[in-house]
Amino acid sequence: MALGTSYADCAFTNTADFTALSSFTSEASLLAGLNDQPVIKAGFFANRGNASGKVIHFYAMGVLSCTGTPTYTFTVRIGSTAAAITGTAVGVSAAITCASGVTNKWWDLYLRLVCRTPGIGSGNATLAGAGYVRSPGGFASPFTYALEPTTPDTATWTATIDGSVQNYLNLSVACSASSASNTITCKHAELWSGN
Repeated sequence: MALGTSYADCAFTNTADFTALSSFTSEASLLAGLNDQPVIKAGFFANRGNASGKVIHFYAMGVLSCTGTPTYTFTVRIGSTAAAITGTAVGVSAAITCASGVTNKWWDLYLRLVCRTPGIGSGNATLAGAGYVRSPGGFASPFTYALEPTTPDTATWTATIDGSVQNYLNLSVACSASSASNTITCKHAELWSGN
């Protein structure tokens, strides 16, 4: 389902858990396994008359486990290729240290993106935004970490995309240590527009 043009529009929500990740270190999608992902329709950020100021919200939650204290790095990307982790980063966390030896601890992630400059063509639509990823039982203190277009802490809160094409939103994660005990699952994700 693509993001529409109404002011408060739920564009995506999953109907089952996504595929769990384990024994990995490279960036991998948390939205795999359902053959469905959030989509932003072509032109949503391209029309200069009403695209400036448009807002999208992305929210995800799930569970994580770890042995020892590995780090997880979360990335939200927007790109024109489905199921790819090569799109433009619009939300990146620092490498977040897990609490020691936890099992099935809840996490959630929120990212708000605002169209600053509508645009057609590669890199011509500018999005500004930030958010957070947190896990009170799964992350080491301070439990909540910034999500920004480049690795936090940064003053660069913008990213550019092509607003004229259909764009796919993907959530991915990388782990610092490969272990069958280092697992993470996205159980719910949603994308909507509104202020």
